[in-house]
Amino acid sequence: MKRPIVFIFIVTSVCIATLIGYLWLLNGKKKTMENESQPFHSTSAVMDDITLPEPVAGVKIAPIRKETLTEDIIVYGSVVPAPGAVQTISEPFETQVRHIFAIVGQKVSMGEVLSEVDPGPDTRLQVEESKNNFKSAKEKLRHMKQRFDLKLATIQELLQTKQTFQEARLRLENLKQRGIREKKQVVADVDGLINKVYVHEGDIVPASMPLVEIVAQNRFEARLGVEPEDINRLRVDQPISLFSVYMQSSRDVTGRIRAISRSVNQVTRLVDLFVTFPASAEFLPGEYVQGKITVSSREALIVSHTAVLPEGDHYVLFTVKESRAWRQSVCVGLQTDKDVEVTGENLRPGDLIVVLGNYELHDGMEIRGDESP
Repeated sequence: MKRPIVFIFIVTSVCIATLIGYLWLLNGKKKTMENESQPFHSTSAVMDDITLPEPVAGVKIAPIRKETLTEDIIVYGSVVPAPGAVQTISEPFETQVRHIFAIVGQKVSMGEVLSEVDPGPDTRLQVEESKNNFKSAKEKLRHMKQRFDLKLATIQELLQTKQTFQEARLRLENLKQRGIREKKQVVADVDGLINKVYVHEGDIVPASMPLVEIVAQNRFEARLGVEPEDINRLRVDQPISLFSVYMQSSRDVTGRIRAISRSVNQVTRLVDLFVTFPASAEFLPGEYVQGKITVSSREALIVSHTAVLPEGDHYVLFTVKESRAWRQSVCVGLQTDKDVEVTGENLRPGDLIVVLGNYELHDGMEIRGDESP
């Protein structure tokens, strides 16, 4: 009887101990959850009472300028001979070149020897034929006079023989007047520069074919190419500044438009402008030059291109007042590579505007600006 009672006592004690342990653990977990939730509610309440500082944008600022703004057209081309400045040296008979003394780009004076030539094979043959015809006609005329004196020839036959003799004599004299001789020096007719040399030593050159081309001294102009849509903005006698592309340190030269072509150059696909410039300019034949033509100019409010932002169908910029950026609607006018003309309400010369960092701004935003140089 005692064993069942002891067993029951033990089982009951274990159950009671288990229940007490469970209750103790449950109570401890509840306290832990309360402790964990308490800081969360405290932090949230504190955050509700804190106001975050307004962001400050770092930007570059610069004043609005009032200056004369010009709109320019930039064109390129080369230096070419002016009309009527080219002198072509040739011979009226076939020649064979013995020596060439001229080179392209050489400066020559009037009377300077350019080459030495001999009569060509056909020219020599022509001279011999003329000499033989002259001798033969002279002999026939002498013989006809004897027959006429002996009453063996008529006056008509004598006149016809005289005419044949005169033709042979004139033909031979013409060859002599054209300078046909065994050796001839070809000389420059004007002071200038050698532009082209067409022949080489040993060449046989047909009659009247060019030997050397000379450009009269200081008679050059610039041939420039302009886009077809710009020609209506140009006029004859309009001034143009010319610069050497190769020598950037050289000073500009003021020229004037002599002529404007009304057709497109098939090589460059541009319209040719012909520009005269002073003889004192130091441009070289064939030199590549740049031209700047001012087509519009006026005094205006000017800002940097970076200061103006597109917004829908208009433009805006940000002015600076009391360390805050304020949006202003503006209209744009003349433009250059760096600057643009702006007009708008309340814009004044010297007003500070944002030129860099303006993409992230909104109206009234506080800024920290460094003034651009």
